[in-house]
Amino acid sequence: MATLAHELRGPLAPLSNMLEIMKGAEGDADLLQRRGTNLKSVLQTMERQLAQLVRLVDDLLDVSRITRGKIQLRKEVVELTQVMALALEANRPFIDERRQVLTAALEPEPVYVEADATRLEQIVSNLLNNASKYTEERGSIWLTAERQGDQAVIRVRDTGIGIPPAMQPRIFDLFVQAERALDRSQGGLGIGLTLVRRLTEMHGGRVTAESQGQDRGATFRVWLPTRDQPFARS
Repeated sequence: MATLAHELRGPLAPLSNMLEIMKGAEGDADLLQRRGTNLKSVLQTMERQLAQLVRLVDDLLDVSRITRGKIQLRKEVVELTQVMALALEANRPFIDERRQVLTAALEPEPVYVEADATRLEQIVSNLLNNASKYTEERGSIWLTAERQGDQAVIRVRDTGIGIPPAMQPRIFDLFVQAERALDRSQGGLGIGLTLVRRLTEMHGGRVTAESQGQDRGATFRVWLPTRDQPFARS
């Protein structure tokens, strides 16, 4: 409960601050400008923090649903890079806010997988969000996708705080990141990676994590079986 309270306060604090700024300005755009901000900037900050709050609550609900076997996948044959592009778009504001460099290199030829497109986007999005939270400002993040035999491989690599060797076997366990998150500026309940593993396994795939240790970055790979290109409808 203490961990959850800590994480909820993360996005709520700037939301409260922005509301106070707007209340104090009482719609006076000039006053906002004199305070070193403007209405557009205030609204963008509020929107980003609200998105983080919604993500946190959604992840909590999804963990509960998966634990109780309540999530049903709606699988279809989907093109991998299209789903990844949506995840990139969703995470771009948070990454840009931290002035991080994101490099995406996607397979030039279409790669098809049988998946629930929404849940597959969630897998990639959680990995990108995790990489951004645990990477310093102006750090680097790479997203790649390629086909290796009959497997599609999604890779997210970062220059962040890394994973200590003792923690690597438990990195996908529920709440395993919580203790670190409370003593560092980065947030995280440790549920995003749990969802990545559970959802990947529900798709018949697997996920791995590698790191050379503390402050040496991390690499996450998601392996999914590929499918043939779907036939065009006549």
